[in-house]
Amino acid sequence: MTNRIWGFIKSVLLIELLIGLSVTLRNQFRPHTTVEYPRETPNLKPRFRGIPRLRKNPETGEDLCVGCLLCEKACPDDCIKVVPEKRPDGKGKQAAKFIINYERCCFCGLCVDPCPTKPLTAIYMSHDFELASESRTKFYYPMNNLYEGAQIKEYSR
Repeated sequence: MTNRIWGFIKSVLLIELLIGLSVTLRNQFRPHTTVEYPRETPNLKPRFRGIPRLRKNPETGEDLCVGCLLCEKACPDDCIKVVPEKRPDGKGKQAAKFIINYERCCFCGLCVDPCPTKPLTAIYMSHDFELASESRTKFYYPMNNLYEGAQIKEYSR
């Protein structure tokens, strides 16, 4: 009998409504956690995985990619295409073509792990994240664009 009485009191006094309104009022005056994108840029954490990019040797400026095809084999989406060739000096291989299809990429970072170049890997996950485009051809990045990264888009206000 007491449950019926308590249920009647709750429905008459609208206790659930007051509890919901108290939650709303409590959160109304807290600082906002949203970012006004694209006017403001988000603060990315150091471990953020953006789009994969290639890296050159900082000392010599040569390509670090040795054309081993391990990143191509590790990619679960099959979005990386590497065509190796012999180096001009005859020692080892290098990548003649390195193409990433960002339309298929899931940004998992599995292509970075098997890269054999030490201490820096030839491929790394950058902090670039803006990939929106009207054309599908803009998602295919050839080797020279992979070093420069994605172009920063300017938005009008």
